[in-house]
Amino acid sequence: MNVMTLRFGNIEIDEDRVIEMPDGMLGFTDRRFIIISPDKYGQFFWLQSLDDPELAFVVTDPALFVQGYEVNLTPDEYERIKMSPDSEAIILAVVTMAPDVFDITLNLQGPIVVNHEKMLAKQIVLEEGRYATKHPLFARDLSFSPFPTDDEVTPALLPSLGKIATICCNH
Repeated sequence: MNVMTLRFGNIEIDEDRVIEMPDGMLGFTDRRFIIISPDKYGQFFWLQSLDDPELAFVVTDPALFVQGYEVNLTPDEYERIKMSPDSEAIILAVVTMAPDVFDITLNLQGPIVVNHEKMLAKQIVLEEGRYATKHPLFARDLSFSPFPTDDEVTPALLPSLGKIATICCNH
């Protein structure tokens, strides 16, 4: 299937990689998305709408940047994406970009939970108050780097995500 995107132009994707979001992203009506990985081993992805070529969100696995990050779903949320509590989900956080790298943030309060077996997803709102909608991605302490070294980056970093992401645009 061909998909037109603003950032990557026309790309070919497998139809089995389409993620249905019955409730859409908060504030948006689009319901069908794909995950695009511009780099085979990257930590940032695009959640691209199939209904609007201009709508895409930068997303990442929040556990790569926030130690101990966890998401607890309600029974209704499990049902909405046809998952059981013992199933493995892919958790993504929306990244808000900014000109100053230190102003780039993660929305930890509104993660996207993906059932990669059924290709269903839901953006949920965590109400425990543990996480912020604008969690800084980069520390101002330059002695710390949130990125793994080349030795630490492996395709197994996000094994389930690798099954559903479309790799494109390798340089």
